[in-house]
Amino acid sequence: MTGAAAADAAAAAGPPAVAAGDERCPLCGAGLQGAQQWCMRCGAAARTRLAATPRWWVPVLILATVSVVAIGVLIASLTKLA
Repeated sequence: MTGAAAADAAAAAGPPAVAAGDERCPLCGAGLQGAQQWCMRCGAAARTRLAATPRWWVPVLILATVSVVAIGVLIASLTKLA
């Protein structure tokens, strides 16, 4: 068996056998080794805790409200001048 054929056969077999104490990827179930933070098979965070996304809609809502009020004041002042 050539080196490429052996590598293809190993890849098709799936993740290597994992000892009873070892951890597995929470997404695909592949075995994790040592201090591995990310799954080498699917790329998911294995032991790393991902931060939650910030609440971006609050500043956007404030900016939209200020913009609407500013446009309303501008329209009112322009109609008063006309």
